Amino acid sequence: MKKPVKPQLINILLVTDNDHDRAAFKQLSATHPGEYSISGYDCPQDAIATGIKEYCAFDVIVINHHPPDLDGLDFCRKILALPVPLPLVFLASGGQEKAAVEALEAGATDYLIKDPYDAYLEILPFVLDRAVANHRDGRVREDTVLSLFENQDRLFHIVEGITIPTFVIDKNHIVTNWNLACANLTGVPAAEVIGTRQQWRAFYDTERPVMADLIVDDVMEELVKKHYGGKFYRSKTIAEAFEAEDFFPHFGTAGKWLYFTAAPLRDSRGEICGAIETLQDVSDRRKAELALKESERLYRELSITDGLTRLYNSRHFFGRAREEIERCNRYTSPLSLILLDVDNFKVFNDSYGHIDGDRVLAGLANVIRDEIRGVDSAYRYGGEEFIVLFPETEPEEASIVAERIRQSFEQTTFSPKAGICVNMTISIGGGNYRKGEDLTSFVRRIDEAMYEAKRLGRNRVVFVE
Repeated sequence: MKKPVKPQLINILLVTDNDHDRAAFKQLSATHPGEYSISGYDCPQDAIATGIKEYCAFDVIVINHHPPDLDGLDFCRKILALPVPLPLVFLASGGQEKAAVEALEAGATDYLIKDPYDAYLEILPFVLDRAVANHRDGRVREDTVLSLFENQDRLFHIVEGITIPTFVIDKNHIVTNWNLACANLTGVPAAEVIGTRQQWRAFYDTERPVMADLIVDDVMEELVKKHYGGKFYRSKTIAEAFEAEDFFPHFGTAGKWLYFTAAPLRDSRGEICGAIETLQDVSDRRKAELALKESERLYRELSITDGLTRLYNSRHFFGRAREEIERCNRYTSPLSLILLDVDNFKVFNDSYGHIDGDRVLAGLANVIRDEIRGVDSAYRYGGEEFIVLFPETEPEEASIVAERIRQSFEQTTFSPKAGICVNMTISIGGGNYRKGEDLTSFVRRIDEAMYEAKRLGRNRVVFVE
């Protein structure tokens, strides 16, 4: 968020009969000499009278949650109902957050929660500066838009001189301004749309309202949602304005992402007499965001993936296995597990080297990946050991898959040297989870089954109860 320009002097109309509040604001003024001027009122009625008559002398109204003889929220609403164009900051004590939220809903600009140690005074200057600066900026924007429409010639020259793509329509939805930047962005010359109701042609294949059309019709938010779904939001800086982002596939060679905002234009009576819409090409930002999301996805994937085999790593196994065990215990569903180990792998490594040893491990990973289902998950458990989780699977079904893996790997041929073909084998242990068993015990039991397969001569599958 862009930090607002700090006003040189802020004149505060403080309404409170609380000595602590007065002392706190006096401290604020003393801590920031020349930046804040405090005018305090004990009586809300006096503050209202002064605010109406002399509101030009103040920049912001600050009221306590408990002004004398009046509820703070009621007083907040009374002030906001007056023709006093000043921002209002609501002070509430700890535990009164609900009242602060209600004050915001009533129209207050901001709020602060006081604390016994006056820590809120650290952020009070920022809240006051932001409220006043944003209010002044908002008033400037409102006055600018109104004056533009009152003088069509001036509006034309200003819109044409803006480097931001901009167009204007009147209350009859007729395009009155379509600047050069807008023509360059959309590829539609001004001569083709000015004086027509065909502004939609620049953005859509079929006729439909653009954001400015909806603003002119003063439609309800539900109707805006009909055309823009979840892509729009109300402007935080301009009353009755909407902002949105959308993708327009026919712009340029690959389409463009546009950020656009539409605001009403009002005549001297305050009635909507048109709308102004600005456009901004945010394709580069969108691409950067997508690239960042993709890099984050790849990083997450790499953090749980074994680089050699592209199977999940052992760290991810323990997290996933605990989740499956929890679900198994909760719903009494079956869970099977197999543990695989390459037979005589050290002999192969010593004979042909680690590079060809890695090829064997990668080959086994491919076999496992091809034989298991999408709901199953495989992991490199460590060294030449692999492990597979079978959710919602009885041991009889898991043993069938284990045997397929064993046979498929046995038939896989490796060529560590020219003219030499080697077939490797694996020993597999497996079994079903026992309700209440912890993960360590479960894995140890399957590990023992795998070593039993080795003791029985290797190249076999042994399942335990």
